[in-house]
Amino acid sequence: MVKKITIIGGGNGAFAVAGDLTLAGYEITLYEDERFKENIEELLKTQTITLTGVGKTGEAKIHKVTMDLQEALLEADLIMPVVPAYALKNFAEKIAPYIKRGDKIVLTPGSTGGALIVSKVLNEKGKLDEVKIAEMHTLPYACRKTGPTSVNILLECGKLYFAAFPAKYNQEMYDIVKEFYPAVELVNDVLETALNNGNPVSHPAPVVLNAGKIEYYKGEHYHYKEGITPSVARVNEKIDIERQEICKKFGYKIVDAKDRLFLMGYVPKRETLYECYRDSKVFSPLKGPKDLNDRYLTEDTPCSLVALSSIADIVGVETPVMDSVITLASALKDENYWKTGNTVESLGLSGMNAEEIKDFLQEGYK
Repeated sequence: MVKKITIIGGGNGAFAVAGDLTLAGYEITLYEDERFKENIEELLKTQTITLTGVGKTGEAKIHKVTMDLQEALLEADLIMPVVPAYALKNFAEKIAPYIKRGDKIVLTPGSTGGALIVSKVLNEKGKLDEVKIAEMHTLPYACRKTGPTSVNILLECGKLYFAAFPAKYNQEMYDIVKEFYPAVELVNDVLETALNNGNPVSHPAPVVLNAGKIEYYKGEHYHYKEGITPSVARVNEKIDIERQEICKKFGYKIVDAKDRLFLMGYVPKRETLYECYRDSKVFSPLKGPKDLNDRYLTEDTPCSLVALSSIADIVGVETPVMDSVITLASALKDENYWKTGNTVESLGLSGMNAEEIKDFLQEGYK
């Protein structure tokens, strides 16, 4: 039975997870790297996270807040990293010395290929033996910090696609996480969760297409309310169609972006993706990006769009709209995301065809 959970991270999501699960009765240890001490400086003093918004609210007294990774992992029944996609490889490298046979990790979320990235690192370091890694396709909440020790939860997601790597551990890991996140829905494997990450559909293209406004007005920008007009939403739809074509090649259930956003609770049921964004009470008030260094561009392009394009190459799916966004984002940031982004090699899938990938996802490293 899971009782002691270690949360890795100090951002919006990590605070929400730590506070919510504390109020649900779990013994939570929250770890943050010393490099980011400012994220938890006040929490180290108070040990308390204040939750407002929807769901469980109030003062959550955290069992332990630490910057000692070995201490944080020592007695954990479950390890839950709540970190950006670009930090997952570093996370795996840092925990490797302390990982024990049989440890259980749930990436919250895995973004696009997170479980595969973490598994590859641990395998290369000889630390993957009987370690079970699972992931959700997204954060369990839409949330924002409102202060050094407080976070407002705007939404508890109504659908969280979930799978383990290798998939032979699906049921075991699902049964654990279902206890505290009943919205999890078990899918075939972690590639299916990766392909249902909505960020590469909703984020990079509108930032690219609004780059001038974002830079000129320096923060006076609302990504969804202002940035996604009917024409911009059509670009998002084209990217989603390309994503769906990849899903078809692997035999996964096709859930288009507007239906998934509805199931998660982010948007009302509407005919078009634009209308979904337009009428969302969750998305409309979200301000930003304030500049082109925002994760909507600098994380979701190299860590997700590049990965999707690379996977598409394996199964012969053309992705001209994704590729155009990647190229333009690279130009905007003066960085070649085709070289620095996550590819099938980063995910441990290079040299495999679709059938070999499916077998690998089920059985893992041999």
